[in-house]
Amino acid sequence: MIGTWFRTDFDGPRDVVDLPVEAAAGRDPALCIVDQVMRGTGILGRVTGEFGAVALRLRGTAAPVRVTVELHLDELGTRWWSDRVRPPRTDPERPRLVLVRAQGQIRGAALLARRQGWRAAAGARATVAFDLPAGELDGDGVLVVELAEPPRPSWARTRFSSGSAVGLRIDRITVRPAPAPTAVVPAPSDGASGCDLALLPPGAAGVFRLDVAAVPPAPPVPRSPSNRWTRQMPSRAGFKVLRIARRAALRALALALPVPPPGRPDVFAADLCTGADVGVEVVARRPRGLDLRLTEAAAGPVLLGLTRANRRLSLHVWPAPAPQPDAAAHPDNAQTGAAQTDAAQAGAAQAGAAQTDAAQAGAAQAGAQPAAGNRAR
Repeated sequence: MIGTWFRTDFDGPRDVVDLPVEAAAGRDPALCIVDQVMRGTGILGRVTGEFGAVALRLRGTAAPVRVTVELHLDELGTRWWSDRVRPPRTDPERPRLVLVRAQGQIRGAALLARRQGWRAAAGARATVAFDLPAGELDGDGVLVVELAEPPRPSWARTRFSSGSAVGLRIDRITVRPAPAPTAVVPAPSDGASGCDLALLPPGAAGVFRLDVAAVPPAPPVPRSPSNRWTRQMPSRAGFKVLRIARRAALRALALALPVPPPGRPDVFAADLCTGADVGVEVVARRPRGLDLRLTEAAAGPVLLGLTRANRRLSLHVWPAPAPQPDAAAHPDNAQTGAAQTDAAQAGAAQAGAAQTDAAQAGAAQAGAQPAAGNRAR
């Protein structure tokens, strides 16, 4: 009876939702528990601490399921982070790197980096998809998805933000029956990372292509007013004008002084599950990138980074195209090619013989015409 005194309007009986599920609002029937996450109206929620977790109550089928988590870093999330971490005013905004856990295990990672526009910085989005094996979501089960802080490798201690989960939006979580097993593809799959870091998913194997390109600079970190004088409207309006002017100047300076492409880029790699370095082998080098392969197995997602940090460069990882097989190496292709060569040679011989016969006949006719003229005389 004591618990009834603490009941709120949100403490009604929870429904068990059948698959498929797409939770995209804070009042979604499937959302039953939040931990350091503020529920949203058009989004699932926003993380308020160094980690955040949400729990969905689902009716599983004891079969594999695919979970998709959509994350978003916007201006408000950056301001939340700045008000809590209090970085130096002169430091630019750094990328966010978070681990995505489900059922207590690391399933993937997300890397988000915003870039400066002429007036405001564009938002950054990331999608993390993973499969849960059969038995992890059975009956009236609870799916717990958590955003956590990753370990920091020695070469990347200052290359991404501390407390990266603070202010991140969880836009949507989708749970569907898992499709047929497919090969692992590198992340992010929707384009470049926007910074000099990149991610490979857990269990990545094979050869990957790493492209390096120039991007606009990172925006300055926004700061909220901290005293009663700067909180007043005239001061806030003046600070806003100065902030817009500073961002436009950074954008114009980036266009006036473009970043030269790297000559021979090299990369570091680290396992985000343990924080240990992972061996990398460079398979081939290209003008603005390279092909690489991991020489050691990693327990979780792998963080890649240029050996020489440059905040004006962006990395894009994608599977290297498969080499085309040599047509002459296949026996059937070799026989077909030999037959085509013989037919071409035979056709050329016939054409040459026909041209020779025609030339001889023409010469004979030309010699017969003078003889007939002499007899007529």
